[in-house]
Amino acid sequence: MALVTPPGFKIWEQIAPVTVAQSPLVSGFFDTSGYTNMLISYVFTNSTGTTTLTVEGSFDGSTQETDITYAAVGATPATVQILTPFIRFRIVQATADATRTKALAQARA
Repeated sequence: MALVTPPGFKIWEQIAPVTVAQSPLVSGFFDTSGYTNMLISYVFTNSTGTTTLTVEGSFDGSTQETDITYAAVGATPATVQILTPFIRFRIVQATADATRTKALAQARA
């Protein structure tokens, strides 16, 4: 039986600046039992680089689902509807290192 994540609990966070050398930074998969939406908030600061945050889904917790996809996270904060039993987060840092990377995802009902 899966552990249920109640609404309001933190799912994931990234608070260390992401460098081009670390990119892409990919989390492990998280079980989405207990919530149907999540709130994502982030702040990225770069000198000349760009940072992209995306959510990726999975049906088995190990293989990325490529037919049902999540859009890149745009405005912050953003509510993202959960489409798959498992999700993970990907941060891509391009061109120049970030000076600040702070991202938080929180479960919502």
